[in-house]
Amino acid sequence: MPTSMPLLGMGTKGMGGGKYGQDFSNVDASVAVLKLGFDLGIKLVDVAELYADGLGEEIVGRAMKDYPRGDIFIISKVWKTNLKYDEVLRALKGSLARLKTDYIDLYLIHYPSEEGVPLTETMRAMESLLDDGLIKNIGVSNFDVALTEEAQKNLKHGRISANQIEYSLTQRSAEKDIIPFCKNHGIKVIAYRPLARGTLSAAGSKAVDVLVKKYQKTPAQIALNWIISQDMVAIPGALKPEHIKENSGALGWKMAQEDIEFLKTLS
Repeated sequence: MPTSMPLLGMGTKGMGGGKYGQDFSNVDASVAVLKLGFDLGIKLVDVAELYADGLGEEIVGRAMKDYPRGDIFIISKVWKTNLKYDEVLRALKGSLARLKTDYIDLYLIHYPSEEGVPLTETMRAMESLLDDGLIKNIGVSNFDVALTEEAQKNLKHGRISANQIEYSLTQRSAEKDIIPFCKNHGIKVIAYRPLARGTLSAAGSKAVDVLVKKYQKTPAQIALNWIISQDMVAIPGALKPEHIKENSGALGWKMAQEDIEFLKTLS
């Protein structure tokens, strides 16, 4: 994974509507939230063709148009129903048009195929996009060890740069196999739901409370920094300005290793 990939990003799920519908009422507010994040140093945005039926990507495109393209790192994803060769190429072109950009920094397979599309076909399409310069890096999302290995084997000269998985202080099952596998193979781990749907920032825990006092940070900032201090990427939601401001406080410092291990004692 290129060193230019920031370790803290902004998730866009919910901007412009839900998975399969569009809601234009929050478009302007969503654009403003993303621009606030850019201004506060959060230069990574995570989006997908699925989000608000493409409107999420349009929102990201609007937000980043006044910033140098090289300053913003964009992750987007092809949905699991578009994994045949021609469908992947078509999906990427649609994403580029909505984002109003010439390339995507990291393009992920959002979920494994449920329609029996062989990975060899999907990865051939991803590698074609890489060769054409339309994407800079190939990644996967919600792939276990076996699928990640298979995806890599089906690349002739490219490599899997990242795997986006659910991971947080309270959702740690990925520590058993996929996180060690990714770290051993130079694959960047990207954590979605790093605040466990808001439960960490709302309630915290005794262990988190100790570090809140030590570092003079909020529970959410502790939870996010715990991830990025392990050299993994955290993608919390970015729907409100107050969330962006709080999340940005996870940047600029690194948690001590003994505190990282201390938090791993959480059940």
